Amino acid sequence: MSTPQEEFQKFLAGQRAEYKRGLPAKVAEIRAQWQAVNIDADAPKAMKDLERMAHTLAGTAGTLGYREIGAAAKALELLVEHAVVAGTDLTLTQRSEIAQALATLQGALPAE
Repeated sequence: MSTPQEEFQKFLAGQRAEYKRGLPAKVAEIRAQWQAVNIDADAPKAMKDLERMAHTLAGTAGTLGYREIGAAAKALELLVEHAVVAGTDLTLTQRSEIAQALATLQGALPAE
């Protein structure tokens, strides 16, 4: 018979495995949102959505032990947050930094 702690560890391992399987899709959604920012006339809303998505990924990934992807998502979140607070059109530098943060996020995906 398993102890409650062992049962919890099994449950957590299952949650982590399920979350890992979904990470590529989550990153793809963030990349798609970035594309929307680049073509959407309502960029402030699209930027806020991008910030929220990065924030959610940063928190959940970190909580479930995917620290590298959590850190990459947090870096992206902070860049986007800074741009949202500034409230102006994105500069070329900001666009470049966000694109680099997205590449880092993509590269942080755990191996299959």
